[in-house]
Order: sequence, then C-alpha cells, then structure tokens
Amino acid sequence: MPWHTVHVTSESTPARGPRRRGRILVVSVVAVLVLVYVVVVALYAISDRVASIQGCTDDPPSDAVLLAISPESVDAAGDRLVATLEVLSFGPIGSDDSGLLTEPLTILVSDNDGPRTFTIAQDEIPAPQSLRLITDGYVERWPFDSHSVDLVVISLQETDGEPAVVPTLLCGSAHVPGWTFSSEEIAGTDELVIDGEPVTQVRVVATRSVATVAFGIVILGLMAVLPVLGLTVAIVAYRGIRKVEATLMSWMAAMLFATIPLRTFLPGSPPIGSWVDYLVVLWVVAGLVLGLVIYVAAWLRWGTRGERAAPDGSIAVATAVAAPTVPASALVGERGADASPADAGGAD
Repeated sequence: MPWHTVHVTSESTPARGPRRRGRILVVSVVAVLVLVYVVVVALYAISDRVASIQGCTDDPPSDAVLLAISPESVDAAGDRLVATLEVLSFGPIGSDDSGLLTEPLTILVSDNDGPRTFTIAQDEIPAPQSLRLITDGYVERWPFDSHSVDLVVISLQETDGEPAVVPTLLCGSAHVPGWTFSSEEIAGTDELVIDGEPVTQVRVVATRSVATVAFGIVILGLMAVLPVLGLTVAIVAYRGIRKVEATLMSWMAAMLFATIPLRTFLPGSPPIGSWVDYLVVLWVVAGLVLGLVIYVAAWLRWGTRGERAAPDGSIAVATAVAAPTVPASALVGERGADASPADAGGAD
C-alpha cells in the first residue's frame, strides 16, 4: 500500500511577525522613556547649583577691602540681576580693636539700577546692600540665553580732604535654582579711569543650567507628539481604515487647548515671541487644527447619515407638501364602490 504525504496547513494560526514587531515597538518606546527620565534626573543631580565667583579667599586679606556679592535671582525678561553686596572685611582701613572703620568709606558700584554709591559711617556695622544690576542678554533665545554684567566696584576714603582709592577684592557665591554663574576679570574701559588707568572689571555671566535646558527640550518634544497623534487619527479615519467616531473630535480639541498650558509650563517662562514659538509651538497648533479639519471631513464622508440626508450622502433639505383634504363622504363612497359582488350577493 503506497504511502502519501499529506501537508496540513492551519489558516487560523495567526502570524507571529506583526505581534513580534508590536512587542519590539512597545519595548523600544518604554526604553526611550526610561532613558530620558534617567538623563533628566542625572542632569539635575549633577548641575552646578553653587558657583563661586573668582577672587574669593579663605582668609580676609589684610591689604584690601573684601566685598562679597551674592546673586539672588535673575530677571531675564527685564535684563536685571538681583544681588546683595556685603562688606566682609575692611582690611587696612579697619580699626585694630573693633575692625570697624575709623573714617567713613564710600563704595561705588557700576551698572546698578538704583543708587550707585553708598557710604559706611565711622564705627558703623555695614548692612548688606540690595543691587539690581543691569545685564545684557536675549531672553528670546531661551533656553540657550545668557545674561552678563561687567561690574566695577571701587572703595573710596578721604585722606587729607582728597578721595583716595582703597584696594578692593570682590568675591561671592551664587545659589539660584535653574541658573549657573561664572566670572572672569576683563580689561577696563575709558568710562572709568583712576590715575590714568582703566579700572579692571569683573564680568558675571548667568546661563541656564543643563537640567533646565533638558527639561525644556522634553516639554517641547511632548508638545511635538500631539499633532502627530492627531494627524494620524484624522488621516486613518479619512481613508476609511478606521471607523469614524464623532466623540474623537472633543479629544482632538482637548489636545489643542492643552498646548497653551504646556507652553506656560516651560521653565523660566520665555516671553511670547521667543524662537520656540516660531519653531515648535506655532506648528504644533497648526498641526492640531489641520488634524481636526481632516477629521471633520472624514466625519462628513464616512459618518452615519441622518434622517434628512439625501440618498447620495449629501445634505438635503426636506420640504413638507400638504396633502389635499378628502371629505369623509367621499371615502365612504369609495369603500362602497370597492365592495366585491360576492359581498353584494350575500347582502341580498
């Protein structure tokens, strides 16, 4: 008896390819989200939140007045750096007994939005002075903007009726969340000259921390995902691949209105008209509106017809035509005329 090879095929067995690709996609998305989370947290942890300004020394110098400047906040939109200036040591002009002044001292601070000189009286304990330094920067370049100020601090004391310059050192530290600070000495300009020589300036630069930049980029990336989702749903529905649900229009409108809260959630609150508005926010809104328009077109094309719709799917306006009034006697007469002969014979 001959043997025959029989090939058995199962049409009901699902293909493993799409399932595997779907799992790989899900795992990849989760891995990317975890990686972004770890990077943002790590950048926040290692960001240099306390930056020292050059010129600080552990022990107060004996041959110069030691001043400390401490930035407190940065007003990027107003180009102002709020800081405090404090006298740590009077150095050679301080009393040997108390360390206080034996003669009044005047301190001059350049680029201050307010009084640029303040005087410390004899035997007075100096109080910290609040400063609003005028900075130079462009907040429209958020989050890559930087704001700097060229600072000059001079100490003057009268000697024999004439003001004399007292050597001065400037130091300090900064602890402003979301900002990092650096400083360097630069050559002076002709605007302030003492004994024929320009006074050396200290340039203080404030830039946004790496964690703040990363946070802003993540928020912008999430905003860019919204129009992609909306356009995908709209195009798929318009092509008839998926069923049109009118309730999805409210979901797309909710994404459109969520754009403004996400925009205001950006760290540092960049002003309206920044480069992020032209490169990201504007096109996010445009993409969401376009997706909503396409979905409305899909609803008109594939949506369930209403009672007043024409057979071809177009919108029709139904007109009511009044039927002629028929007397009751005529209806009775018609019924009698329609009676069959068999009924008439039975009646006889």
